[in-house]
Amino acid sequence: MTTDYRIEFSASAGGSIPTDAAARLRSALAAMPGAAGVSDAEQDRRRRRVRATFWIQVRLGMADAARDGSRLAKEALKVAGMGEAQLTELSVRMEPRPADLDGAGPAA
Repeated sequence: MTTDYRIEFSASAGGSIPTDAAARLRSALAAMPGAAGVSDAEQDRRRRRVRATFWIQVRLGMADAARDGSRLAKEALKVAGMGEAQLTELSVRMEPRPADLDGAGPAA
């Protein structure tokens, strides 16, 4: 049985971030293999930060969700053109996945 996990992360860049950073991050996560949907992406250009929320499904539990969620967040930052950004926060929560997310397949 797989379980849905809500992953929320924020990252900080050393330099400026693109004006469309949130849209790029949302698109990267929506297309990322392993991500089961994206619910949110935001940016703060003045503080050079981005934040996003997405879901993943794992079989074995919280530790796997944290490992896989961190890996997907870092990869999405690279794909979005912010590969130098550092994760500053990662939250993992077991939570049912809404059915109307960007990039989501059918809810389990």
